[in-house]
Amino acid sequence: ASLFSAALERNFDARLRAVLDSLLANVEVGENGAPVLATQLADARFGLPLSGWYWQILRTDEKAETRASRSLWDKKLPKLEEQGVELTAAGVRLGYVDGPEGQNLRMVERPVDLGIDGKFLVSVAGDASEIFDEIRSFDYYLGGTFAALGIVLLLTTIFQVRFGLAPLKRIS
Repeated sequence: ASLFSAALERNFDARLRAVLDSLLANVEVGENGAPVLATQLADARFGLPLSGWYWQILRTDEKAETRASRSLWDKKLPKLEEQGVELTAAGVRLGYVDGPEGQNLRMVERPVDLGIDGKFLVSVAGDASEIFDEIRSFDYYLGGTFAALGIVLLLTTIFQVRFGLAPLKRIS
């Protein structure tokens, strides 16, 4: 179950990183220094208000401009760096955070230094209930399978003792 949970989390993280890469490929720095998207992301979940799927580009130097998905409205995503999450070898931070509507979100965050254009923190978050629902469903079926195997093992043991040892009873 823990191997399945870890694989599911890695898969979800890969999806979030793909969105992060797409976001980074489309971001430009506007004339006023604010981040601007050249084209909108294709995933409609980032446009639905408070959907649980969010992105945010935060300028971290003196200008402190923020650009965020429409789904985030006027809220902001927390920073994983402030929660003590370290950068991975790939240069990203991964972790769980509380969303604007109290959702549990899985988030990937990447600091980006564009030199004279500024320093940015790019974050993408998705509703982690997908992960937890899949894990709960898997655990339920895994528990049922082990219970069924235990019952079959118990029945075969009873059968072996009752009929397999019957000749010894006749001999005694």
